[in-house]
Parts: sequence; structure tokens; C-alpha cells
Amino acid sequence: MTRVLHLLDDARLGGVTRGLPDHIRRLTGPFEHEIKVLDTAWRLPSRIDADIVVVHFTVNWAKMPFMALLRARLGRRPMIIAEHSYTEAYENLCVPHRGRFRTMLRWNFALADRVVAVSRAQAAWLGRTGVVPPDRLVAIPQALDTAALESVPPVQRKPGPLRLGTYGRYVPQKGFDVLIHAMRLVPASVATLRIGGLGPDLEALQTAAYGLPHVSIGGKVTDVGGFLRAVDAVVIPSRWEAYGLVSAEARAAGRPVLATRTDGLVEQIDPAWGLLCDPQDPVALARAIQVMAGSDVQAMGQKARGSVVGALDATIAGWRALLTDVTPRPPQPATAPGALFARAS
Repeated sequence: MTRVLHLLDDARLGGVTRGLPDHIRRLTGPFEHEIKVLDTAWRLPSRIDADIVVVHFTVNWAKMPFMALLRARLGRRPMIIAEHSYTEAYENLCVPHRGRFRTMLRWNFALADRVVAVSRAQAAWLGRTGVVPPDRLVAIPQALDTAALESVPPVQRKPGPLRLGTYGRYVPQKGFDVLIHAMRLVPASVATLRIGGLGPDLEALQTAAYGLPHVSIGGKVTDVGGFLRAVDAVVIPSRWEAYGLVSAEARAAGRPVLATRTDGLVEQIDPAWGLLCDPQDPVALARAIQVMAGSDVQAMGQKARGSVVGALDATIAGWRALLTDVTPRPPQPATAPGALFARAS
């Protein structure tokens, strides 16, 4: 049995904590999994009783001592870094000193036997920057167990405004401020918007939505299926997004998706079931909302649901192949010279 230890440094709700349990339940057979949430401030577990370690937290300068100690503690045992956070759009928007940022990535990733990108777009960016050698870079798009969402009834478009919905963390990355600005340009007769989530920007978003009766901002979404059942389409206005599991959930529930043209979101959207618009552009977003309101969202929703078929199986197959590839092989017994001679004769 190959023991796989998954390391997190934050157990709060997010794509990693939502998707990881789905994955390890299916990555059984020769693999036995454990998840640990730990403090990366120089402290390692007293013992690392695992054959493979998968790091799921975001690397940075402050965590480099921890990563170096972890590498030393593991010795020849393989370490995988699953890169869930950094993307091309993140670098463009949030990194003032690109050379220093890429040096940090290069040094951290050099400690790993493999680096997993969670979308093809992210993998392409990591490859272009040269921070991961090609032979260590693996692209395994994210996926969730969406079986429960596949039973959400199809969109039943009724007369009146298009019912838009979105959910996630209330942080700048998600672009909800841009979406609220866009809704000021969309008449209430065209579309309504329901936002669910939690995070530090809640009050700022509520202030931004003041005077917009067709926009509501709620708390954390605990029933994703119920939330999606109550909307006709989902809008994802992110500034950057390594993959974007909300899109996968929306499509599984048979809801068309309007998303920004950024990172891993692009590869999830097809004109048959969605629309793309430029990020951080409320005018373009408002225009796209009006286009969606005039579209056949019922037909788009049916095609959206079909687009997730087999996605989780492909993700599990990718991880299974990777873990199998890096699993340490038991040493083979040496063959005595006399046995070799006898075999040759």
C-alpha cells in the first residue's frame, strides 16, 4: 500500500478543500490517503509517515524555509506541488516585481518531483515562464463530484427578467464589484442578480449595491443545488481563476455560464453553453448580460450539463497515473555474476 499525505495550511472553504475529498475517495486501490492541516511557520510534523507527499497550499517566500525542511525530511521520497493559485492573470494584476516573483516560484518548484497545474491555461503559463521544467510539469484540470447537481431540474425560463446567480469568496479576485457595477447598467426588467458567499469585502459590496433593488447579496451558500435551482444562468466575473469550480457546478446543474476571459475559465466555456467577456470591464459585462437575457438559456443549459460528463473520471485518471509514476519502486535484488553466466550459457 502506497501512503499519500496531502498537506494543507488552510481548511477554510475553497476549491481545494471542496475537491480534495472527492478525489481521494476515488484514488483508492494501491493508495492510502491522509490529509493534514498544519502551520508552515518553520514547523514540520514530528513524523512524516508517508511514501508520497502532495503540497496543496500556496507557496511564497515566507514558506520557503518550511518547504526546504520538508524536502530534507522526505529524502528520496517524492513530493508533488499542486499549484491551485498562481496564474498569468494573477501575475499581470498583482505582481509588481515579476523577476522576483518568478524566482520565488522557480526555487519552490525546484524542490518538487512534479508540479501539477489545475488547468491547461495555467500549465501553458508555467511552461512559458520557465519556472517549472517541462519534464516535471503535469496538467490535471480540476473536477468535483457533481452527481447531486445533475438532478437539479433544467432551466425553465419564465417571462420576466433573467435570473442570474453567482457565489464565492468576497475578495477582489472574484470581481463581484465589477459585476455590481455592470448591474447598474442593466435594467431590472432585463436581469436580476443574486450573490452568495462570505469574506472580507462583504460590506464594500453591500455599499456598492445600494439602490439596486434587482441585486441581492447573501451569506455563505451551503446548498449549492438549491441556489442553482433558483437561477437561470451563472455569471463568473473573476479577475483571475486557476480553474473555476463554480463553472463546473453550474454546468452540471444545467445552467449556462457567462464568464470572464481569463486563465482556466476560458477552456470551460463554449458558445453552445456560455459567453465570455473581458475581465474588469463592467460595460462589456453588462452588454454580455443583455445578450444572455435574449438567448435560449434552456437549450444552452442542456448542452452545459453534457459538457461535464466524464470530467471527474479524467481528473482521477490523471492523478492515478501521476501517483503511480512517482511511487517509489522497491529495490530489486542483485543478481549474482554466476547466475548471469549460467543464464547466458
